[in-house]
Amino acid sequence: MSAPSRTAEVSPAVPRPGPVPPLRLGRPTRAKLDNGLDVMVVARPSVPRVELRLTVPAGAAIGPSAAASELLRAGILLGTKDLNQEEVSEAIQRLGGSLQIQQDHDRLHVAASALAEAEEELYRLVCTIITEPAFPGDELETERIKLIEGLRTARATPQFLAGERLQRLVYGRHPYGRPEPAEAAINQTGRRQLASLHRATFLPSSAQVTVVGDVEPKRTVARLRRAFAGWAGPRRSVKVPPVRAHSRPEVTFIDRPELVQTVIMLGASGPAIGHPEQIPLTLASAVLGGSFSSRLMANLREDKGYTYSPHTMSDAHLRDSLLGASLDVRTEVTAAAYVEVLYELGRLAAVEVGPDELAETRNYLAGVRVIMLQTQAGLASSLSQVRAHGLDHRYLEGYSDRLAAVTPAELRRAAARYLSPTNLTTVMVGDAAEAATDLARVVPVRIRRSRGDTPD
Repeated sequence: MSAPSRTAEVSPAVPRPGPVPPLRLGRPTRAKLDNGLDVMVVARPSVPRVELRLTVPAGAAIGPSAAASELLRAGILLGTKDLNQEEVSEAIQRLGGSLQIQQDHDRLHVAASALAEAEEELYRLVCTIITEPAFPGDELETERIKLIEGLRTARATPQFLAGERLQRLVYGRHPYGRPEPAEAAINQTGRRQLASLHRATFLPSSAQVTVVGDVEPKRTVARLRRAFAGWAGPRRSVKVPPVRAHSRPEVTFIDRPELVQTVIMLGASGPAIGHPEQIPLTLASAVLGGSFSSRLMANLREDKGYTYSPHTMSDAHLRDSLLGASLDVRTEVTAAAYVEVLYELGRLAAVEVGPDELAETRNYLAGVRVIMLQTQAGLASSLSQVRAHGLDHRYLEGYSDRLAAVTPAELRRAAARYLSPTNLTTVMVGDAAEAATDLARVVPVRIRRSRGDTPD
């Protein structure tokens, strides 16, 4: 009987990733319209579409209340003096496009798109919608109810409670620390208040328009000039005050009895986009918890099995960025998981990252950015974001080079300044009776009782 044959198996070598290709956007066309509207146009004829991004300083940190800002965002799409809500939707559909309005703490963002052949119609429609909102009573009441119901649902989640409390602790009385609005404030905000806030914040001199797509830039500027010629308003700047952030040495623990997990959220105020330390800190945050191969993932998920998806976070503002880490852990390992997070934060602040880990993280961040900027929509949104910080296309083009220039020492210094355990404020939401006793052996704990759907 012959011996069984044996086949040698050779595993193919995994190729090492090469450098991220450089990004070249060409030279955008810039213009300042007669009413002060700041325009940037980039030709990207990959598909026959046009993407428009318009921003105005009308976010949650601006205005008389968070309730007014939320209802203003919702009310813009409810119709104009000549078009009702359904007609606005039908008009966008006829252009083969879409229209969304979102807001952050500082700005309200209009994201609109259409087929290239409907370019000028898109500009006229957007101008009409943002300059002539009618805030119709019945539709506004429907949006009011939807906003209240949405906040009730959100406030039932421990993640929402932790994030809201963290903002209050880090920012104090600064507008960035505003909680989401209470139901009473939403119900008390009427059409007259929304119209007043609209007049005060929708000013062309403080707005920016970014257009990317299958366009001829000079012709597009002329079309924008015609479409937005009727938008007028005083030349008045709307500013957010400087941030004076706080840090708390104790853990704020919001008690939600019978939860089987504890939400752990740590955060601090960091540099804004464009600050010299922002790129080193972005790298540090990514090493800590920005990908599946990050340190938090390797330690708390793969090694300890405490959690499924620990991750770092960064919420960009005009004045700063709220950065930190977030994870959900089993109640019985709350204290142990927190100790491991502190260990990883301390290690990042004290020991330089090795060259292989640093290179891998650089390539990951640069690659994600390049992929995002390949689409017209991604490029338009990214340009709109950096323009709000006084930057331009050169910031995006040089992003990979700035990542490559960060040294291990610079990364460690940024981590030590912003991400060391003593600089971070921690909020937890969970069953205090089960989790806080062990936690109190590690760190001072301040227990707060959950107050349901009312921000405190």
